[in-house]
Amino acid sequence: MTTLDRITIYPVKSLDGVAVVEVRVLPSGALDNDRRWQLTDLDGRVWNAKRSPLLHAIRAEFDLAGERDPGVPRVAANVVTLSIDEAAVGAGAARGVERLAGLGVETFPLVPGPDGPCGWLAEALGEPVLLVERRDGGFPDDREASGPTLVSTASLEAVGRWFGLGLDEVRRRFRMNLEIGGCDAFWEDTLASPARPDLAPSLLDLPAELAVDPYADLPPPEPREFSIGEARFRATNVCRRCVVPGRDSCTGAVTEHFRDVFEAWRRKTLRPDVDAGAWGTLYRLGVNTVGRVSRIVPLTCGQTCS
Repeated sequence: MTTLDRITIYPVKSLDGVAVVEVRVLPSGALDNDRRWQLTDLDGRVWNAKRSPLLHAIRAEFDLAGERDPGVPRVAANVVTLSIDEAAVGAGAARGVERLAGLGVETFPLVPGPDGPCGWLAEALGEPVLLVERRDGGFPDDREASGPTLVSTASLEAVGRWFGLGLDEVRRRFRMNLEIGGCDAFWEDTLASPARPDLAPSLLDLPAELAVDPYADLPPPEPREFSIGEARFRATNVCRRCVVPGRDSCTGAVTEHFRDVFEAWRRKTLRPDVDAGAWGTLYRLGVNTVGRVSRIVPLTCGQTCS
């Protein structure tokens, strides 16, 4: 039986995540407080780990006790405590890392604009930054799929074996929201890239001179809808990955040939019941989703996925 075993939200895009046992699915389909804030420069361009490996060295702890329900007065500010990972300063893996050594541990309110943590972060990144907030829906990587990202724990464990990495390190590198247990590695691929329907043998055994694409007149297989507890989602695609998973999550140090090795193993372990023809690249892991809810719905670890 497949179950929701872990939930992780990422309040500020590109900073550390928070493991929670329960979260609300908003009417937009997004998880409450996931990627609710993001950093930009003064021209509005996003500051993320793809742009600056220095972000890997920043540790963030969140207290999101405030504003839990619309219309309810705030009883405590949403805050973040920032610090520098000592391992990153010692490794010196990213250019500009020497600036980080003098930054202490400080706590800030999460408020949009140039205040809150922005002065501390500007000193770390070497450029002024702004904090931008989107309360309902956040800033998902896939703008057309605002639902949570999903992966099986078995898939993360498999990737860890390919590179000799622990499960927690793989989690931090790939930054997925929902982990599903009780299933095989890469089970989630079947949600977004199901196999095409079986065809009658007569269509597949045509003589060479009459050979045609037996699938030419068939629509592509539809991504599947699935439920976790009361929440319903539709898988949209298998997530394309960026440079971030190829770096150490604490120091930003590059894992040599990460993408090449990853794609080679993905090719070797691709499930026979998955059609990857439309992927374009095998540098993909986990699925993006669209939430199919019309009201706020709770999502809790231990619920069944069906």
